[in-house]
Amino acid sequence: MNENTELVSRPKILVVDDSRIVRATIKKHLSEMYDLVEEADGEAGWRRLMSDDSINLLLSDLTMPELDGLGLLARVRASGEPRLHFLPVIIISGEEDEATKLRCVECGANDFVTKSTDKTEMQARVKANLELAETRRELAESRSVQVQTSTTDALTGVGSSHLLNLQLEQAMAFALRHNSEVTVMLLEVNHGQALQQKLGERVYGQLLGMLAKLIEARLRKEDTLAHLNDSMFAVVSPATPLIEARVVAERLRQTIANARVNFRSEQLRVTSSVAVANSWHDDVHSAERILAVLQDRLFAQPMDNHVFMPDAASVQVPTPLISEALVMLHKGREEELRPHLAALMNNLKPLLALANQDLNLGWDLSALDALQQ
Repeated sequence: MNENTELVSRPKILVVDDSRIVRATIKKHLSEMYDLVEEADGEAGWRRLMSDDSINLLLSDLTMPELDGLGLLARVRASGEPRLHFLPVIIISGEEDEATKLRCVECGANDFVTKSTDKTEMQARVKANLELAETRRELAESRSVQVQTSTTDALTGVGSSHLLNLQLEQAMAFALRHNSEVTVMLLEVNHGQALQQKLGERVYGQLLGMLAKLIEARLRKEDTLAHLNDSMFAVVSPATPLIEARVVAERLRQTIANARVNFRSEQLRVTSSVAVANSWHDDVHSAERILAVLQDRLFAQPMDNHVFMPDAASVQVPTPLISEALVMLHKGREEELRPHLAALMNNLKPLLALANQDLNLGWDLSALDALQQ
């Protein structure tokens, strides 16, 4: 084997043109630097693109039988394939008017050359478009890594504080629009700093990762778990009433307390405290406010291995919509509905009066007038 043999594969270019002469000319211009494959019409070119994922650039004629250049370009850009999204497409045409060039660019072409373009210019155009596509691909990959990194906590593998904020803002906005509720739990590993000093940073990190997995296994798929700092986790639970949240919080507390943690032949006792906040019961409508309520509740009376719930009796809970009341009734949540029965019946009075009149029901609705909202 020659010592100077090029071992790195060269970029592959697909040339689609119904003219054998044009394909031969392009091959003469580019074959020194690139590997070329050819097709004689748009349909054949599309099939080649679908079957060969090593193609780095498409050179396509504008006017062809079966499928023209713009039709082929439209399929490429609408395919949804990531590799085709970044595939540079250069349109070749015998027409040189600006309107044709503009139409090609508007349809997603990266560049436009004429069939009279000489070797030097064609090589330069191809090289520039390949380099630009590679740059765009690298930027997209970099953004993807940044997004994944920003939403995943490197220490525990669960969500990051950034993901928590995103999910909480979305859940709060949805709840506000649909008169629903959001429950958030703040879980702190008790005496986290002392544990970290005893175990060392590396082992303490492993402990947090283990606890994160235990917590995650106790949550619903729609819940979001995030690690906020050295000893703090948060859980966002959309559309979760307090009665359910209490059960979940107790389950998480018990899960941590029952965890068997051995360190140098010593079994460590690890406990946690959980604070619970609910958008309805705490009358909060923003992510910042509900997190502030949680912190106040968690740190107001420091206690190990404890669940801190809001004082539901002291807070005015919004009356659910009629449709939501029916859903709550179907789910067996009568106790939550009872405080709102008067308000719900008052809201129903116009409908009941209309039904009474039009259907000749003969109901005596005077008792409803005494109901207070």
